Amino acid sequence: MPESPSIRPPTPVAATAGAARIAGWYAVISALWILLSDRLVEVVAPSVAWMTRMSILKGWLFVGVTAAMLFVMVKRLVAGLATREAQLDTLVHAIPDLVWLKNPEGVYLACNRAFERFFGAKEAAILGKTDYDFVAKDLADFFRQKDREAMEAGAPRVNEEWVTMADTGERVLLETLKTPMRDASGTMVGVLGIGRDITAQDSHSRERARLEAQLHQAQKMETMGRFAGGVAHDYNNMLGVILANADLALYQMAEDRPERKYLGDIVKAARHSAELTEQMLAFARRQPVHPEAVDLNETVASMLGVLGGLVGDRIELAWRPGPELWPAKVDPTQLRQVVTNLVVNARDAIQTQGRIELETRNEVLAAGDGAVWDGAEPGEYVAIQVRDTGCGMAPELVDHIFEPFFTTKGKGKGTGLGLALVHGIVKQHRGGLQVESAPDRGSTFRILLPRV
Repeated sequence: MPESPSIRPPTPVAATAGAARIAGWYAVISALWILLSDRLVEVVAPSVAWMTRMSILKGWLFVGVTAAMLFVMVKRLVAGLATREAQLDTLVHAIPDLVWLKNPEGVYLACNRAFERFFGAKEAAILGKTDYDFVAKDLADFFRQKDREAMEAGAPRVNEEWVTMADTGERVLLETLKTPMRDASGTMVGVLGIGRDITAQDSHSRERARLEAQLHQAQKMETMGRFAGGVAHDYNNMLGVILANADLALYQMAEDRPERKYLGDIVKAARHSAELTEQMLAFARRQPVHPEAVDLNETVASMLGVLGGLVGDRIELAWRPGPELWPAKVDPTQLRQVVTNLVVNARDAIQTQGRIELETRNEVLAAGDGAVWDGAEPGEYVAIQVRDTGCGMAPELVDHIFEPFFTTKGKGKGTGLGLALVHGIVKQHRGGLQVESAPDRGSTFRILLPRV
């Protein structure tokens, strides 16, 4: 454990040597003065009366010379100390970090200009006071507790704390180092504090963590997409054989044979399975796309009748077309799949009565917005938003909703491929996704499609 620093005065040996050097020079000069001045008086004085007057004059002159010597020596000493104090003061005030010193009772002994911003007061108004004179009691208690921990440990202690700068009202995160200070005898004389603003670093760390999570999610989805695509491709080939043989058997079988019913069930199940494989291939981005300039307002408006039938009478379907909407570069068929899947997903999230809102608008992404929009590149997009008043989802579920075969619905009520299909189509069109959801607060899905 590192020892706490101590405030150490000059060592006794050094101080004694310096004082002895000055005293020695003073003794030599004084002895020479007395010896030579007495001899001079004896030679120059013509009488005893003159000798007395000259001795008095010599004494006053000795006092004057001694005073001059002391003035020069003390001036040099004070000037040296003042210079060192000014250098130390300049150094402390030039530090951008907050620096302060308290005594063991928490009374401020010194601080720099950066710390003055925290309290919104000058150093002269801070010295002699405590944290309770400037901040709320709970925050002052926190500061005092950290001071005690450092003093009790006898070693530096580091902690992070959110504070508000009194001069600007800015809220910053400080990494605070508190170090107990001792004098030469080992007595605790105070706590030295240094606070560094790490708000930007904390923001960068959180942004980096979010980007790393998105990268991990993208890599996982890519791996699952390849796996799902490979399985779907092979499965589709086998379904082709089943459908071909079933159709051939039906063609060759007489109309009155009871076995035709079973073959019909086989064909129906195979065709349903083929639809699932198409969704899996779409998620894996193995379906060809034919993008063209599409007016989202016209496309969604033409679907309202079908969508209204899907949601039923118990759910209100609201449509808010965006003004002066740009044309989007998208495959019209796949766009309808995206809208239908999102509306059906919203319908299933509403247990009784509720509302589903469809909205379009233009969207411009700047650099750095990709973290919010699932990696979409900066540029101009057309956005479609589907918002519902359903049950919503917990954050841990939102992280998995685009994975194939993951579903929050009951057994037999969903394949878990609807949102996976949406994710695959949007990514295939180089668009972006954004999801907001919370339990009992509904969900909002936003899709970005590139502008033509």
